[in-house]
Amino acid sequence: MLDETALTLFDHVLAHGALDLGRPVALPGLGEPTGAELARAADVLLTLRLLRPAPGRPDLLIPTSPEAAAAEALAPLEARIADASRHAQTVRDELQALMPRYRSSLRERGRLAGGDRLPDLPTVSAMLTEEAARCREEVFTIQPGGGRQPTRLAEAVSRDLAMLGRGVRMRTLYQHSARANLATQGYVETLTGAGAEYRTAAELPDRAVVFDRAVAFLPARQEDGSGDGAVLVRDPDIVAYLCRVFDQLWATATPFRGSTEAAYREVGDSLRRALVGMLAEGVKDEVIARRLGMSLRTCRRHIAEALLALGAESRFQGGVLAERHGLTRPDDGSA
Repeated sequence: MLDETALTLFDHVLAHGALDLGRPVALPGLGEPTGAELARAADVLLTLRLLRPAPGRPDLLIPTSPEAAAAEALAPLEARIADASRHAQTVRDELQALMPRYRSSLRERGRLAGGDRLPDLPTVSAMLTEEAARCREEVFTIQPGGGRQPTRLAEAVSRDLAMLGRGVRMRTLYQHSARANLATQGYVETLTGAGAEYRTAAELPDRAVVFDRAVAFLPARQEDGSGDGAVLVRDPDIVAYLCRVFDQLWATATPFRGSTEAAYREVGDSLRRALVGMLAEGVKDEVIARRLGMSLRTCRRHIAEALLALGAESRFQGGVLAERHGLTRPDDGSA
């Protein structure tokens, strides 16, 4: 590429009209370069088409307009880029032409009223990636339970960053319990830095992902409650309902920005209110843990702390005291 010697040599040729390779040259500020230095600088200018041999005089180099040099030097590169672009478009068109077959196979493997059943995790992941690539305006997610698995988060990072890079608005709802998960904290901190938004609530309904308020992914459960499949829904009424549910939950949830020391403390009142409300209802520990998205051991620790704070000696007394102090009334969302 152009360096100080090559630029100075080009100025010299412009000033003198030509460069005789058989004669020594003195360059302002550089003195008299060695033959090797002069040859290297001349080669750079020849490669960039800024110098060319004079007609009938291969030892005499004359200057060329930089504009003409650019057209000549870049023409092959631009042609290769154009060929690569045409090839990429051809491949894209060929692959896109297979989408009807792909969707047809999904329908044949299981069709539900209002949506396509995606039978397993690889299929769900593939369709999520496809819809994420197509998304242009907004994606929102409801993620109940505690922190997400590190492998799932690693798979999502590049996909989510690509959407944010296109200007897609990304919002996610977690449960308060996710704030204690280190992998989730790191993921949220990274994506928040790229423009994503996160909030948490004590309780959430089932998992959902909605792209551009037009297509939704909902969990598909087996009769025993297990399964990694999903249902892809495009019915506008169902998707609109999910959007309204999300907007209502988002309005009362607490912002979450990742691994800050206060991340858990700032939702303590909201979590405690939900927990003592369930205690007052006589809900079993296992159910409380599931509804709050935490392990049974962690749930019981929170219950013990709540009873201690209330000065209660039993779950029943704790429920009575919580009711008396107005702690079982619905949270106003200000936590």
